[in-house]
Amino acid sequence: MNKFIFLDRDGTLNIDEGYTYKTKDLKFFPGVFKALNLLKKNFKFIIITNQSGIGRGYYTERDFNKFNNRLVNTYYCPHAPEKNCDCRKPNIKFIKEAEKEFDVDLKESFVIGDHPHDIGLGKNANTKTIYLLSGHGKKHFKELKIKPDYISDSLLEAIKFINQKKEKIKTKKEIEKIAKGLKKKNKKIVTCNGCFDILHPGHMYFLEQSKKQGDILVVGLNSDSSVKENKGPKRPINNERARAAVLSSLDMVDYVVIFDEKTPIKLLEAIKPDVHCNGEEYGYDCIEAPTVKKYGGKIHLIRNFGGFSTTKLIKGV
Repeated sequence: MNKFIFLDRDGTLNIDEGYTYKTKDLKFFPGVFKALNLLKKNFKFIIITNQSGIGRGYYTERDFNKFNNRLVNTYYCPHAPEKNCDCRKPNIKFIKEAEKEFDVDLKESFVIGDHPHDIGLGKNANTKTIYLLSGHGKKHFKELKIKPDYISDSLLEAIKFINQKKEKIKTKKEIEKIAKGLKKKNKKIVTCNGCFDILHPGHMYFLEQSKKQGDILVVGLNSDSSVKENKGPKRPINNERARAAVLSSLDMVDYVVIFDEKTPIKLLEAIKPDVHCNGEEYGYDCIEAPTVKKYGGKIHLIRNFGGFSTTKLIKGV
């Protein structure tokens, strides 16, 4: 059986400014081809798209097919919503057709899109689901009634979640043993910590700069209960397993450790890092400083990048 990625089109692959159908208006989101290239060895791709602009008379099926010349394996619903057809997402007619035609392993496949009906499609078809905040995702976030397997800032970050490396995720006991072995090899250990709820460019910059401070980067990840204690009852957006999975897929991250406490102090006691990285707003006298310095380590501060935040993302700011 084959594993597939079922992709929404407008707002997921290409920029959608409203009933986009002219070939001259075809503009792909940055990172789309890089993202798909990361998966092409293990997954096949199918686009499933609602195209009510045909049913409403805004453009023809011929216009739609011209636009799709650069896209392959596309299933589309041309009907207006009021027609109550059986092919419009979240109905699973097209997925069932693809399952039969291409021998799809639905349980190992994903539906990715920027509308709640994309998540409904995946849940109805028993696939895994990823909701994108790119495209129309921010606007429709409050309408999301069914929780997806992962909520992502972009298609590229969604692909990193799919490409998770489970061997990087360790317990505190395991990382303590690993750290001792690394120190014997004179490896410089760097730590940082956070919720990393929806990975965005600010997170990526922070992790890249942290990795530059040594040989091995260990990321302490607040557990779900810890996030709730720090951020409030509506967080996290993504659960700890999903957050650990996407972090583990990043080349600059060597290990991920989930911790339950409000602060990473106990984890730092176990690792005894050479460098602990923090955002510049926490200062050199941050709460982690006494523990890090006790074992001869130092605090390294990293400037904020671009004003990104998870809170802004989910509020559509």
